[in-house]
Amino acid sequence: QFGVAFSTVKTSVSDLVVQLCVEHRSEVDWRRNAAFATFGCFYLGGVQYALYVPIFGRMFPRAAAFAALPMRDKAKDAKGQFAVAAQVFLDQCVHHPFCYFPAFYLTKEIVTSSGLSTTGGGP
Repeated sequence: QFGVAFSTVKTSVSDLVVQLCVEHRSEVDWRRNAAFATFGCFYLGGVQYALYVPIFGRMFPRAAAFAALPMRDKAKDAKGQFAVAAQVFLDQCVHHPFCYFPAFYLTKEIVTSSGLSTTGGGP
């Protein structure tokens, strides 16, 4: 699938840009890059595709038709505007805080530490 491959490459290249241009590293951390490329493959290319295409497609069946309308017609289509607002709300207020950010920061924590650590005392 093109989207999965594109998400994998895009995420890998983004991490390379950060490592080389923002952090000014002399050597690339390939373990970190592989982890973020894997995140791009499975989460961005898989989970988000499943959310935005088949799931949102079923929840908002008129979205594609609304997107194809000229701006003048969109301005008159209150139901279409409501559907767009609902999609943005679900994405930004439900999906991102409860799914995307936890998955991203869990990946980041695993990559930047020696793995997951447990807190609390034990025997």
